[in-house]
Amino acid sequence: MDWKDKVIELRKSGVQWADIAEEIKEYLPDLTATQRNNKARNFYRFSAENYCKKPIEKANTVKHKQEFDIIETLKKGISVAELSKMLNISNTATVAVLDDIKAQGYNVQRVGDEVKVSNIVVPSENKVVQPWSGEKIIRFGLIGDSHINSKYVQLTHLHKLYDIFQSEGIDTVYHTGDIDEGEQMRAGHQYECYTQGADDHVREIIRVYPKRKGIVTKFITGNHDASIIKRCGYDIGYPIAKSREDMEYLGQASAVINLTPNCTLELRHPIDGTAYAISYKMQKMIESMSGGEKPNILAVGHYHKAEYIFYRNVHTFQTGCTLAQTPWMKGKGIAAHIGGWIVEVHVDDDGTITRIKQEYIPFYKEIKDDYLNWR
Repeated sequence: MDWKDKVIELRKSGVQWADIAEEIKEYLPDLTATQRNNKARNFYRFSAENYCKKPIEKANTVKHKQEFDIIETLKKGISVAELSKMLNISNTATVAVLDDIKAQGYNVQRVGDEVKVSNIVVPSENKVVQPWSGEKIIRFGLIGDSHINSKYVQLTHLHKLYDIFQSEGIDTVYHTGDIDEGEQMRAGHQYECYTQGADDHVREIIRVYPKRKGIVTKFITGNHDASIIKRCGYDIGYPIAKSREDMEYLGQASAVINLTPNCTLELRHPIDGTAYAISYKMQKMIESMSGGEKPNILAVGHYHKAEYIFYRNVHTFQTGCTLAQTPWMKGKGIAAHIGGWIVEVHVDDDGTITRIKQEYIPFYKEIKDDYLNWR
């Protein structure tokens, strides 16, 4: 058996790429783990069909090869007309192809007539209208910063939160970003991750993120999630939502949800560092808003803190996290507030907030190597 046979055997058994790279080390000792990972992926995706005597259980190689060619072309940039000519289809059909590629997770951006798979995170306005049938009490869960694929993720606590949400009758959970740990956030970051590569990160999130009957998770992506876009132009929010019918992707970095015609909830994931005082960032954030753009409720991730304040008529939450304190956080003196919220909003006949009740669910003990309990 050579390394190619080994790759096919392991992949058909569901082994992840990082583990395959380690398994074929004896066959390719002169390559780094990253080089072995890329070599195995490229072989399996584009050459394995011809190499095997029997077709492997995989989507049509020709289709994959065509998609690969399109994506490689899009990385360089091309006009819609030129792409249509290349594919020998109409402009309308080409736009449909581009929509399909974007739905797979590729960060397809259009500037003028040029389309391109970009590694730049472009700010956008993400607005959602939540159906409201006149109910006077609206209840939902609030969480953030799950950081799945980190060796410090607290999956047991995350699942416990969803158990509590379910027992309390919560049917919608809003997530304020960094559902994933991301990659290459800083030197040595790869050693904090238990999976490597965008595909395996996405598969792991789809596999282990809590799924409870009757609960829908609506999420934005954060700066750790965006590290995948910056590396390879891949927005992980799309393939996660495509594979999990109980998860809805609202967009990158922020989203505004109309809970009623007169009550807005904004989810936000900033990119700056934490502050000495817990409330300082929230106060400055609200102070920077003009009167007409302020949400009624603001839910903020990124800082891994739990807090509620009412300031300038904005009910503001820091949503906590389900990530234990990492070595990097210890070095920076950053604490991790592990937990999540249940929020109860009371509104009048017009859907205007009359009062809010909030309950924070904390977890005081970190579980060492908790990711191993879910492998």
